[in-house]
Amino acid sequence: VVLRMTHDGMSSLQIAKQLRKVVSERTVRRWQHMYRSTDTIDLKTPAGRPRIIRTKSLIRKKGTIGRIIHEDLHLHAYRVIIEPNLNDEHKQRRVSFTYWVRKFLRKKDREKILFTDEKYFELGGIFNRQNDRVYAPSRYYADEHKGTKPTAKFPKKLMVWLAASKNGLSLPIIFEPGETLTHENYIEIVLPHALSE
Repeated sequence: VVLRMTHDGMSSLQIAKQLRKVVSERTVRRWQHMYRSTDTIDLKTPAGRPRIIRTKSLIRKKGTIGRIIHEDLHLHAYRVIIEPNLNDEHKQRRVSFTYWVRKFLRKKDREKILFTDEKYFELGGIFNRQNDRVYAPSRYYADEHKGTKPTAKFPKKLMVWLAASKNGLSLPIIFEPGETLTHENYIEIVLPHALSE
């Protein structure tokens, strides 16, 4: 309608009066200028100040939801931490044990306490998909340029034993591939090593 009136030679003020102030004169002038410079009236991007209020009808993109979560709600993404499944009774028993150790064991005896642990390490290493990216124009191109990581179904593993005490960390014991910590290995290998440390 505005374009037809413009072609008929009406000014922006006359068009605004004709439309009974439904559209302001300034908007009519902006549309006329837009049409003269680009031959179209682009109403997709609103003029003026950006919206600061978001309603359900406005939320259509993933980026908008992310912006609401981060900027409006001040929330941040955190990785889930894996921890032992302890209830309140377990925690209380651990605290009671520490008090018992401090109260009933002499300092010399406390220095003899040795904390040990075993861990399997895969010989192929650990691959974390979330930390490794290949930037490429297509999946085919990415596959050709280290975009795939072949893994073995049953990878070879090494078991490593380590101890910690008041004096620091012990030297690690590295078992042969495929060898595990059995009671025989503990008595023959680990115990003499722990006592010598």
